[in-house]
Amino acid sequence: MKPRIVAIIGPTASGKTSLGIEIAKQFNGEVISIDSRQVYRGMDIGTAKIEGERVEVGGRSMTDLIEGAGSKAVLFDEVLHWGIDLVDPDHEYSISDFKLFADKKIAEIVRRGHVPILVGGTGFWLQAIIDNFDLTNTKSDPALREELEKKSSGDLFHEYKQLDPEGAEMIDRDNKRKLVRALEVTKLTGKPFSESQAKGESKYDVLQIGLLVDREALSERINLRVDEMVAKGLVDEVQKLKDQYGCEIESMTSIGYRQVCEFLEKKVSLKEAVEEVKTASRQYSKRQMTWFKRDQRIQWVVNQEQALELVQTFFKQKTPSL
Repeated sequence: MKPRIVAIIGPTASGKTSLGIEIAKQFNGEVISIDSRQVYRGMDIGTAKIEGERVEVGGRSMTDLIEGAGSKAVLFDEVLHWGIDLVDPDHEYSISDFKLFADKKIAEIVRRGHVPILVGGTGFWLQAIIDNFDLTNTKSDPALREELEKKSSGDLFHEYKQLDPEGAEMIDRDNKRKLVRALEVTKLTGKPFSESQAKGESKYDVLQIGLLVDREALSERINLRVDEMVAKGLVDEVQKLKDQYGCEIESMTSIGYRQVCEFLEKKVSLKEAVEEVKTASRQYSKRQMTWFKRDQRIQWVVNQEQALELVQTFFKQKTPSL
């Protein structure tokens, strides 16, 4: 019997974190964050990272020591959270790195007799786990890469959008490194980057729950979240990261960090930077929904009660009769 896992997805600020915690409490679960920015240490406020105690769970394996991820989780609201603070911001962390980490943690959680609850908005990362992508890297072409790196991010995105419209819906158009890689793989394989990962046999029996939020209400939530981030010290957080790493590294192209960097470099006012964070967040939420709605396996709900009913039914149906 395949391990049973629950995945909670939805756009930014839709309430995934609180739903994941509630499900974990009621069904003896542990949360794995599926967020490509929460893996970075020090990027806390701008990624809406939970604040909790770091706790040791089990022993430390040689793999843990080598990878630097350790066996520590964040304990928040009596629920263990994994996938947070795995690497420093200047460390290149790929989808294949995270898949290895997530598969390992899922196995550990299942061995403890608990339910893995995958929570996050990075759709491609989640799909890689659920559909067991073969993430064997396509080899690089130095000449092609050099040619692509000479182009601006805007030109790269325009070219990529022509070749892979679906992939362009989710990619960060300001992340030049990712655009170069996506175009490189697309050109070398002859098929869109978003379709270039071969699916393997699924390792898990998965219930995917999507949170639906009215667009106007979601916009208000996003605006409020950004204002709260600024009030909690987002500018100081970005300044500290900028002093240590600069604003040119890949992780600092994230929404919130990129715009505040422009403010710190005196390119825009703080008010303009904050408004741009809100706008970019709303645009990102639309791209997230476009990506998620392609997957017909996702069951959409509008509140926690509906979600909890789905989980209850999922475990009842999947429990073998005695």
